[in-house]
Amino acid sequence: MTHYNYFSFLGEDPPNRKLLGGKGMNLFKLYDNGIRIPPCLIINTRAYTEAISKLQISKKVKLFFSSSSPLKEVVNFSNNIKTEIFNYKFPKEFNIELNQALTRFKEKLGREISFAVRSSANIEDQVQFSFAGQAESFLFNNTLAQIIQSIKNCWASLFSPQSLLYFLKIKQRGIELPAIEMSVIIQEMIDSDIAGVLFTINVLSNNVNQMLINSNWGLCETITNSSVIPDLIILDKNKFSVVNSKVGDKEIKCVKNPNGPFTIIVKNEPDIKEKLCLQNDHLLKLHELGLNIEKVFNYPQDIEWAFKNDILYTLQSRPITNLSLK
Repeated sequence: MTHYNYFSFLGEDPPNRKLLGGKGMNLFKLYDNGIRIPPCLIINTRAYTEAISKLQISKKVKLFFSSSSPLKEVVNFSNNIKTEIFNYKFPKEFNIELNQALTRFKEKLGREISFAVRSSANIEDQVQFSFAGQAESFLFNNTLAQIIQSIKNCWASLFSPQSLLYFLKIKQRGIELPAIEMSVIIQEMIDSDIAGVLFTINVLSNNVNQMLINSNWGLCETITNSSVIPDLIILDKNKFSVVNSKVGDKEIKCVKNPNGPFTIIVKNEPDIKEKLCLQNDHLLKLHELGLNIEKVFNYPQDIEWAFKNDILYTLQSRPITNLSLK
């Protein structure tokens, strides 16, 4: 078996799972427990730390945070750091491994696929942090050049103005941005028919005996970026039943760009936006999934999921932060 310095594959125990970031570690744990997730490989944090070291970004970040008025300069500083990352040249060994890993990945699946490229910082998806949403995902990458750009985009998202403001906030808790490291997940892109999020408690009422589901047609991005009012379904957690359901307006959906890479936003057809996306069979599968994943992590979970041809995929799972349980 080929040894990779920068990559880990699902089903192969990596030398150090701490190099996979929070989201990456969770994916390995889900896979190990028999949860269906899209096939993926993970670029460990070594590639990121090498780039940050070569660009001397840690030193620049420390100087920025120690300045007298970082809030006034946050946009300019963010743009400067992102420009350096976008101009970074990957080392030869990384490029060789990336080509080998993607070739192996495609051969293993035996079909033409697109890729979702997702960030996985080492503080993501932990109970004590609410970092979710600060870093980004880049969908339907088709070429090596697109994947390389998306890797850099993931790294650069750690230095967005929003992320920098978040780090200024948690700096008071002793967490310094130079201590943050990022891996990157390269995942088979699921061109979903229906997607959404599942909370294994009712986060509206903090009721631990209920689950809450938001769903929309197409991809999950319209829900995770709050650009649509999704369907809302509340399930009884202990014995499957629908406690309540409400049809969202679902004006738009996110779908694959038919003319190239990435995604586009289109309007939902009137006949589908006015009815619930999920049928009873879907809800049964989601209920079982929620119970299984909460058991795996022994903590209430925020689960991103997708249905393709009625097959349920788990895209990621993270603990629900800032809980006030009843």
